[in-house]
Order: sequence, then C-alpha cells, then structure tokens
Amino acid sequence: MRRVSRVVLVMVVLAVLVPGFAAAREKVIVDADMGILNDDAVALFMLLQSGEVDVLGVTIVAGNTWVEEGTAYALRQLELIGRTDVPVVPGAPEPLMGNRQPWLSAEERLWGNSEYLGAFSRPRPRSYLELDGEPYGGYPQTKPFSEHAVDFIVRMVKANPGQVTIFALGPATNLALAVRKNPEIVPLVKQVIYMGGAIDVPGNTTVAAEFNWWFDPEAAQIALRTPFRKQIIVPLDIAERVFYTKSEFDRIVSRAETPIVKMFKDLHGPRFAQDPDRTSFVWDALTSAIFLRPEIVVRMEERFVDVDTSYGPNYGRSLGYYESRRRSFGAPENFPAGTQKANVLFDIDRQAFWDLYVELIAKR
Repeated sequence: MRRVSRVVLVMVVLAVLVPGFAAAREKVIVDADMGILNDDAVALFMLLQSGEVDVLGVTIVAGNTWVEEGTAYALRQLELIGRTDVPVVPGAPEPLMGNRQPWLSAEERLWGNSEYLGAFSRPRPRSYLELDGEPYGGYPQTKPFSEHAVDFIVRMVKANPGQVTIFALGPATNLALAVRKNPEIVPLVKQVIYMGGAIDVPGNTTVAAEFNWWFDPEAAQIALRTPFRKQIIVPLDIAERVFYTKSEFDRIVSRAETPIVKMFKDLHGPRFAQDPDRTSFVWDALTSAIFLRPEIVVRMEERFVDVDTSYGPNYGRSLGYYESRRRSFGAPENFPAGTQKANVLFDIDRQAFWDLYVELIAKR
C-alpha cells in the first residue's frame, strides 16, 4: 500500500510539474463556414477556452460565408484572442456540384421560398484580404496554411489514428472530399459531430431542408453514409429550441473584459440596445457543449440518417429512420441501403448548457 501511494504521489507531482505528462487532451478539427462571432466562432472559442482540447486546426468550407471570408474571419478572431498557434486551412470553395447561384431564383419559383442563402446571397471575393467589408478588428496579419483543408484533414487523422474528432459545423464538402480521396482514414477517425439536418421538423432554408445540408446535399449524404466509428448529429430539432437572450448576454459582459467578452460587447451590445427582447439561436455552440459535457444531454436517439439528393423540392431534406421500424418491417441491416446509424440529439439541460456557455466564453 505504501509503495502504491508513493507511485500515485509521483504521478500527481509529474502531472503538475511536467508539461504533457498528464492525460492526453482530446484532439479535434473544426471544419467551419466561419463568420464574425457567429455560431461557428463561438463553438471554436468554447473548445479553445475549455483547456481540455487540442484544436489541431480550423478548416474552412463555403456555406454561411465564402471560403475567402471564412478564412479572414477565422484568422483575425484567433489573432484577437491570442491563438495564432491554431492553423487556419482553406478548403472547398464551392459545393460538390458547383455554385447554384445562377439558378437559385428558378429553384425558389419552382419549390418555394429559400429563406437563407448564406454565401450564395453575394458575390465571391477575390481574396481573403479583399472582402466587401473589413472584418471586425481589421484584416488579419497572419496567413492561412497553403495546404488544402482536405489534405490537412487526411494528414492529421493519419498522424493521430483513433484520436481525432471532426466537427462538421458547415456543409460537409471538405469531409466528403477527404473520405473519397483517402478512404483509408475512415476507420482512423474517432468520431464526427455535425451541426446539420432537420430530422422531425421543417427546414430553415426551405421547408424541406436545413441550411448546411441544403448548401451541399451530396456532400452531406457522402459523409453520413461513410461508416465512421461514431456520428453525432445536432439538428434543428434541438438547435432552434435553445434561445440566446439578453439575460445570457448580460451574464457574459458583467464579467472581467477579455478579448472574447469585448467582442460580445462590441457586436452583440448594439443589437440588444436596439431591441432588448431579441432572441437568436446558438446552433454550433451545442456541438461543443455536448462534446465537453456529455452529461447535459437529456435525449439522444439512434437513427439511420440520410439526405435526399434528388434535385427537386426535397433537395437537401434530412431523413431519419427509426431502428424500431427496421425491426418491424424486417428490412436489411442498413435501412435504407447505404445509410449508417447516427446518434441524433433532441434535447439538453438548458440551465447546464448556459452555465457552461457563460463559463467558457467569459473565462479569463
């Protein structure tokens, strides 16, 4: 007993005194359509602020923003919080099937209103240093990686087999290209966490489709049908039932000012000053929260999940099939053919989520 106690004591001392001796931190890649303090940025900040995660890099994909915009926003915000050690790696500039801007008006006339178009609503910039408007805090001084995001994902997964969680916070274009280009990485990925889809609720870009999977349905289908060890989906079913209000904003800005708290004051303050009753969704922040604190999950269900890629009114629609129906109808193991099981988030402990959100965002 005395010998065991001494060993434990030595390990504790080493963990405190020797950098890197403690248990390895979680390794993640954040694949995002980054904006200025948007949900992708907040999700990234939460992971960085936790002290529990090694963010291997931020790969940029077109979606909410064009890759050039997302690259500039990611670089500058990382500069502002003193984390230029995190690589920013530009990736796919358009969906797999190309830019649909020229015929989106025809899609809307045929299939109904498209409420949010993301990057498709404006011209693509020529460079991350030549945007339509200067980013918050000015243009970045640091430069993005010259390596393509797809190759970066492949390289990081191979260098850390079984350890990397990929956060697919925007369209899944980079992820789909990575698994098609280098399928050998599939069993090496620890898990994929998506913010995407609308499983049992209507979409938010069209009645049928949630924005991320509407922007590039083919990529979403490829990613979801890939037999990763584990897939977790945070869909609109929960993402649009959690509301960010002035109460949460006040909790954050009442803390000591840090670069992140200052961003909240500068960017969210005027909005709440104009309308104290305004609310918004936090979308991607939920992925970081359930990754860091799985105990906040109240309801998670296993579904076979797919995306409709038929070019019509259901383009981008999420399809979530119950395991119980597969058993009832005696369908094949993967129902429908090609789909994989995923864990779909439907509810969380709101109070625990907001406590974590405020704690991490306002952390000094």
